[in-house]
Formats: sequence, structure tokens, C-alpha cells
Amino acid sequence: MFRRLGRGIAHTLTIGLALFSAPRRRLLAQMIRLGRSLPGRFNQPLPALMAQLTPPAAAPAAPPDEIRRLADAVAAWQVRSPLGLCLRRSLLRYYFLRQAGLPVVIIFGARLKSDAAGIGGHAWLTLHGQPYHESPADYRGFTEMYSYPPGQKL
Repeated sequence: MFRRLGRGIAHTLTIGLALFSAPRRRLLAQMIRLGRSLPGRFNQPLPALMAQLTPPAAAPAAPPDEIRRLADAVAAWQVRSPLGLCLRRSLLRYYFLRQAGLPVVIIFGARLKSDAAGIGGHAWLTLHGQPYHESPADYRGFTEMYSYPPGQKL
């Protein structure tokens, strides 16, 4: 419980600090808009969705670590989304880090749930073939089902 509270406070501070800078406020607004639009975009095949979510590289709006922290905070605060946290976080990270020129790859995986009650899914990013800011406990045991962009090293 305290760990979750600590993450909530950290995410709130990240968002609050972004409000003091016009460029960060714009980035925050873009992330919120994209995050809100994500559920409605899942009405198409995953390759088409990911093609839409792969922006051309542009001048970075912030350093990659700051982009990642802000994307994580926005994903955490969008609790009404029907998408799971890891999916929201991974899609936001993917879009904005790719836009900043970081060649991340998004991985979608699945595994049997430990209680044999079905299949669980997870989404995460890799950079140069290594998980990008992911705890090994979060992706270990998942079978990679799909990655994007195609043909890039997982």
C-alpha cells in the first residue's frame, strides 16, 4: 500500500512540476489527449493502430527520462480508461519516445495466469534489444506475441 501511495505522490509531483513550464504543459496536454483517445483506436487491427501511433521523429520536447516519467504519470492518472495500466503506459511511452528519436520497440506478450483462470497480457518497451525501464518481474514469463515496428531487434 505504501509503495502504491509513494508512486501516486511521485506521479502527482511529476505532473505538477510540468505545469511550471510552457513546453512541458504542451507535452502534458498532448499526452493526456493521446491517452484519452487510445481506447477508441482499438477498432482496427493492431498493425494499423501501431502504424498510426508511430510518429515521425521531431525535436525532443524533453529529455527521454523526463518524457518517460511524464508518460508514466499520465497513464497512472487515467484510471477511467478501459485499457490496463501497462498498455496505456507503453503506448504513451512508445509514441512520445519515438517522436523524440528514441528507437524503442513495443512488445505485447501473454502468459497463463498463475491461478489457471485464463490468460494475462502485458505490454512493455525495449531499446536496443533490452527492456526499457521495466522491472524483470513484470515481463518475465510472458511469451512475446507481437512487436512493433516489425523487423526491429527485440
